[in-house]
This record gives sequence, C-alpha cells and structure tokens, in this order.
Amino acid sequence: MRGLRTRQGLIQATLDLIQAGDVEPTSAAIATIAGVSSRALFQHFTNLADLYAAAFDLAVSRAFDGSQSIDTAASLSNRIDLLVSDRSELFEQWLPVWHFAERVRSVAPAVGLGVAQLRKVLRERIAAWFSTELGNLDPSSRDLVLDSLDLAFGLDSWMNMREQLRLSPIHASRTWRFTAEAIVLQALTVPAQPVAVA
Repeated sequence: MRGLRTRQGLIQATLDLIQAGDVEPTSAAIATIAGVSSRALFQHFTNLADLYAAAFDLAVSRAFDGSQSIDTAASLSNRIDLLVSDRSELFEQWLPVWHFAERVRSVAPAVGLGVAQLRKVLRERIAAWFSTELGNLDPSSRDLVLDSLDLAFGLDSWMNMREQLRLSPIHASRTWRFTAEAIVLQALTVPAQPVAVA
C-alpha cells in the first residue's frame, strides 16, 4: 500500500511540475516535490520515460473524460456553441501538458503513442458531436468534412491561435465560433451537389 502511494505521489508530482510549466522535469525535482529520494523514484520507475508516460496518462484520464455525454438531439447551433466552449476551456488547461508532450515524445515513445491516441479520441468525439449531420453525407464527403472539423477544432488549432497569433482565450474562442458558423454550418447543412455523370 505504501509503495502504491509513493508511486502515485511521484506521478502526481511530475504532473504538478508539468502544469507549472516544466516541459522536462528532472528526477531530482520530481523526487523533491514528492518528498522521496531520487533512489526511491527509480525503484518505482526504471527510467524517467516511464514516469513521463504515467503522468501523461493521468493528465489524459482527468482532462478527456470519455463518459461525457453529447446531446445529438440539440440544434446544430447549440452543439457548435457547446463544442467551442468545451474545447476552448479544456485545451487552455491542457497547454502545459501539450508542451511537455511535444518536448519529451522523442525520449519517451509511450508519450508519443499517447498523443496519437489522444488525437484519435478527439476526432472520434467530433464525429459523435456531429453524427446526425455527418450521417446525411455520402462517404467521401463525410470523410472530407470530418477531416476539416478535426483540423479546425483540434489541439493544434488552439495552440496556433494562442501562441502563434497570440490571441487571448476569449478572442480565440470567438474566432473558433466564427469558423464554426462560417464553415461548419455550411458544410453540414448544405446538401452535397450531385456529381454530374459524363
């Protein structure tokens, strides 16, 4: 039991450092925060890569709760508003973890795999969010629209608005909403034009 508490304390300490902006926490810093020796750290984790992966998994499990329900019966406009507010809040909280993941994925392959899995989950959530409208499209159009939605409302989009364009969270949210209204509504409500047969 004590060993499990120590292990959990090390994972939490790593995550605390990450969320405080440390993109590559050292074993000494983690051990200090957890209140254990560096030797104890390596008794629970063979290397920092394993500890990084455990901390990333903990962050994902807390931030991206797969049990969150989606009201597909709500109007498209309401779902767009909910999507924008949900993802802007979530991704803003997630920024430090994303920086960490980008930094350590080369030395911690499991974190890289976690990022790929996370992208897949986020795409699946988009598909579920707009399942009614996507279901009305032919397969090729559906894939194209889903690709566009995934690109427009992914973590990279939020990162670009916040860090490259330096938009405030509120401005970034408004930009997302404008994107949704200008592009998403059109893509999901205008019937696909029939392809002319030669």
